[in-house]
Amino acid sequence: MQWLNNPFVFPILIAGLISVVNALVVAQRRRVTGSTPLFGMLLAVGWWSFTYSFELASAQQTWELFWSKMEYIGIVNVPVFFLLFALEYSGYRPKVQRWAPLLWIIPLITLILVWTNDFHGLIWSQISQKMVGGYYLLALNHGTAFWIWASYSYICLLVSFVILVLRAISSPPEFRLQAGIIALGAVIGAAGNVIYLFKLIPIPDLDTTPISFALSMLVYSVGLFRFGILDIMRIASETILESMDEVVIVLNSQSYIVFINNVFEYYFGMSPKPLIGKFSNEAFTAWPELKAVADQSSNTREEIEINLPNFGLVFFDITVSKIRGAKNREVGRTIVLDDVTERRHAERRGTGESVGGTAEIPLIIVYRAKDERIVEVNRTLLLKLGYERRDMVGRTLLELGIWDAYQRTDFLRALYREGSLKEYVMQLTGRAGKLAPLNFFANQNEIQGERYIVMMAPEAIQS
Repeated sequence: MQWLNNPFVFPILIAGLISVVNALVVAQRRRVTGSTPLFGMLLAVGWWSFTYSFELASAQQTWELFWSKMEYIGIVNVPVFFLLFALEYSGYRPKVQRWAPLLWIIPLITLILVWTNDFHGLIWSQISQKMVGGYYLLALNHGTAFWIWASYSYICLLVSFVILVLRAISSPPEFRLQAGIIALGAVIGAAGNVIYLFKLIPIPDLDTTPISFALSMLVYSVGLFRFGILDIMRIASETILESMDEVVIVLNSQSYIVFINNVFEYYFGMSPKPLIGKFSNEAFTAWPELKAVADQSSNTREEIEINLPNFGLVFFDITVSKIRGAKNREVGRTIVLDDVTERRHAERRGTGESVGGTAEIPLIIVYRAKDERIVEVNRTLLLKLGYERRDMVGRTLLELGIWDAYQRTDFLRALYREGSLKEYVMQLTGRAGKLAPLNFFANQNEIQGERYIVMMAPEAIQS
């Protein structure tokens, strides 16, 4: 194999090296959500760059074509990995997890067609070699399958770009900058590919895509090393944090709020969305006790009391924990508020201490009428029945044994006859046995064409 001293080889090798270095950095943070597809994309870019440099350095057309085929191992993976990364970074990956493998169908078919092109010419309809400035370039006329692949890859990149832009718009300033850096890198790489496909440079057979990746990789290096793209990824844990029954607040290292789960609204009576991006001292002005907790910079475990309009005096067990990123650098804090009101009430009743000024939190169940599957429960119900939320949501009261078939039939007959119920007495069964009889209020609600049954029991019947 004869090698040529092609001046474009060096910058493309540099692009490959930068990509591999970035991949090694990402590999050190493999536990962070989004790191796996980003690692795959960076390796694919590195492979593409190295193999294209070998193509440019080859003198014989046979070897140029061989390395061009090798490039496609990286080429077909880049847009798919980038789309998967954008989905994970923006919190959408769990919603599309089932069909994500289908994204690889067209890349796999394309790769097969590349290596069998001699039989059909669907990727390259014509292959030749041109002398440009004393060195050879592979001149390719693309076939139908190539343009199908190009369209697919641009759809992946466009969807990724839109997802990242939407995330940037809805994110606090810190995450807006990170998403912008990722989107900028994608735009630079795509621009180089457009220049090549539409032959917008004086050397039309020179693939400028790997060259543009040199700039993209520099942008990603800045993002990784300067702005810590993978240090704290809000999206990484949103699904887990939203499934918790406790109030969860995440602050960055400057005490700006980057995440609050929806349990906050249940207790504090307001949506957490307006608080995202605000400084904690400003956001928690209405709750001095919570504001004081947010001011603490060390790991803390304590109990606080907050007087809330809908509940009266509520006792929270507070846990403040540091979040650490690369090189053990502190990148934020989590604050978890665990409602221990009922436990405190029980302790006070046991000692004869007054519990005046407090409000008993009602038991609440919401289930879908058509299949009777539970869609929401509150913490009071979980404590009384002895279940965890994940054990109940998606199942039925009958399936769980919380009521029996006779109770269910009588309840539904009364509800459908009256339209709503007030002080309907019923005794439920928890994991530890039957509860005291409860006074239930129930009604039917229609939301977006679905009918739901809402059951609430403010208090137990006094014997």
